[in-house]
Amino acid sequence: MSDTAAVRHDFIPQVVCDRCGEAPVAPDRADYLAKRGMVRYVWSCTACGHQFSTESPAALGPETEQEAVKAFWPSLLVG
Repeated sequence: MSDTAAVRHDFIPQVVCDRCGEAPVAPDRADYLAKRGMVRYVWSCTACGHQFSTESPAALGPETEQEAVKAFWPSLLVG
């Protein structure tokens, strides 16, 4: 894997439910917010069912993201 396609996983802070304090296993969805260079994560707490979202800086910019997609999933690129 090239350095540009490497993804850092240490940028996501520990997430806990703001209602019950339990830590969800994984987000339900992640949306890239291009204008702000952020990723919005949508979570559902398995303990109490509360849904909430968090935002973190994007680990990859748009150009680097395209390189990563090309390296791992070339069939997904159009054009």
